Amino acid sequence: MSKLYGIFLVILSLMLPAGIQGEVVDRIIAIVNDDIITLKDVERYVHVEKQGKYTSVNEYLRNLELKEKIDIFINDMLIKQQAKKLKIDVSDREIEGIIENIKKQNLITETELKEQLKKENITYKDFRDGIKINILRSRVLARVISPEVKITDDDLKEYYDKHLNEYREEEYRLKQIFVSGQRQDGAQRAMAAYKLLSEGKPFEDVAAEWSDDPSAKTGADIGYVKKEDLMPQLKQSLSQVKPGSYTQVIQTPYGFNILKLVDVKKSDTLPFDAAKDAIRGKVIFDESEKRYKEYIGKLRKSSYIEVKI
Repeated sequence: MSKLYGIFLVILSLMLPAGIQGEVVDRIIAIVNDDIITLKDVERYVHVEKQGKYTSVNEYLRNLELKEKIDIFINDMLIKQQAKKLKIDVSDREIEGIIENIKKQNLITETELKEQLKKENITYKDFRDGIKINILRSRVLARVISPEVKITDDDLKEYYDKHLNEYREEEYRLKQIFVSGQRQDGAQRAMAAYKLLSEGKPFEDVAAEWSDDPSAKTGADIGYVKKEDLMPQLKQSLSQVKPGSYTQVIQTPYGFNILKLVDVKKSDTLPFDAAKDAIRGKVIFDESEKRYKEYIGKLRKSSYIEVKI
C-alpha cells in the first residue's frame, strides 16, 4: 500500500463491508443481535489489509488471527447498533468535509483520490462508508463515556518520573527537498519529486534537480535538528517514518517539503514543564482507551453474539 493511503487504513479497518471480488461461496460466520457478519465481510477486510493479496477460504479458516478480525467487526457492529439506538448520525456534508481535508493535506484532486482507491481495489462508496463509521464511533463514545478525565499535576509528575527515557530530547539528522511556495507550480513540482522518489531514484539526485534549498548542492543534508525546533507539520510527519525513509510531501506556510530521516539521537531529558502537555495527552489517551474497552466489554456481555467457526 502506498504511503499516502496508509492514513486511510485506520478508517477502512473500522468498516463493516458487504461484499468482495472473487469466486467464493459466502456463509454466515457470526451473528450480533439482529445483524450478521459473513465470510465475504472478513475477506474484504483482509483484502484491504493485505493490499490485494487473496488467500483461500481454507486458509482463512485455519488462520489463528481470523477470530481477532471477527472481533473487530463485532465491536464495530455493536457501536453502529448503539448509534442507531442513540439516534446518532453523520451527514453527507460532514463526510465530504473530511474528504476535502484529506485531499488538501495530501495535495491531491478528486480524480487522483478515486484513481488511487481504484488501484487499491477500494470503491469510493466503501471509502465514504469507512469515514462515516469512524465518525459514528467517536460520537457514540463521546456520548456514553465522560470526556472529562481528571488528571492532577502530581499524576503527571509521577508518570514523568517513571518514564524519563521517553522524554529525552531527540535530534533528527535530515536531508531535505524543499520547493518554495512562491512558485506557481510548487505543489505539482513537489509531487513530481515525490513520484521520482517512489520510483526508486536516489534522494540526493532528486534534490539536486528539484529542490530550492541550497543544501541540494551538497547532498541535501541539513544536519541535526532538535525535534522541538521543528514546525508541527514536519514533526508530525517525521514521527511516522524510520531512519532511512522519507516523508510524504508536507505543506507549510513557506512551501513544500520532503524530508529524509537519516538518523535519530537522544540528548538531555526534557524538563517536566516542557513535557507536561505531552504527558497529559498520553495519560488522557490511555484512560480513554481503557474506558472504551470497558464499554465494549459491557456491550458484548449484554448482546447476543454467536460466532460460527
